Amino acid sequence: MSSIYEALKRSQASSPEQSRSNTPYIVRGRRIYWIVAAAVLISSALTAAAIFWMAPERGERSVETVAAQPVTPGPVRTLELMNKGDRLRRKNDLEGAVAAYQEVIKETPDYAEAHLQLGELFYGAGRFDEAFAAMAKAQKLRPDDARLLNNMGSVLLAKDNAAEALNYFVQARRNSADYVEPLYNMACAYAKLKKKDAALSSLRQAAEMQPEVRLWASRDPDLVSLRGDRDFESIVHPKE
Repeated sequence: MSSIYEALKRSQASSPEQSRSNTPYIVRGRRIYWIVAAAVLISSALTAAAIFWMAPERGERSVETVAAQPVTPGPVRTLELMNKGDRLRRKNDLEGAVAAYQEVIKETPDYAEAHLQLGELFYGAGRFDEAFAAMAKAQKLRPDDARLLNNMGSVLLAKDNAAEALNYFVQARRNSADYVEPLYNMACAYAKLKKKDAALSSLRQAAEMQPEVRLWASRDPDLVSLRGDRDFESIVHPKE
């Protein structure tokens, strides 16, 4: 039995023109194939060359990417410097602590706590002018801070400026009614201003708020003008 495939072969063999017409098409197809292949090879070679010559430039950029970056100001950096200042302060390294707090201020000028700590450090060292200047900068950032106002008054009291110190103590007391230190310091300022009744009144209120005040008063040179006074002694040494 003859198949369709064999019949087709016979038909092609009996038609020479059709056979010739197919031959050029096949040749053209092969030529196109080799042309495309050559183009692909040339393109690949050019791409490889470009990659080779560009590689050093990419290497340089990658080095810049992994290069160490400078430390930038931020909460973590601020905390590290503040802790460093506190540690140096506990070791009585005044200049080291000052440098740490000043570094915080340099990087974060509006960080009030650094100004405050610096002021307290200067106050403890007896550098009252520097202490007040540092606290004044903090006070601009935290104008209603009772602790800060009390400390500024303490600096002025240490400089024998009781009248101006009293203004700070009164304001601190107004801003924080439960804060005993301003009330006690008001007693000290009044005593230095020779205002005995006001001094005793403030001292009595402070002792009622915090019994430890009696011990402070018994040793405080700012209250020396009240010693021996019956009312003063009754506050400091109450009867059991």
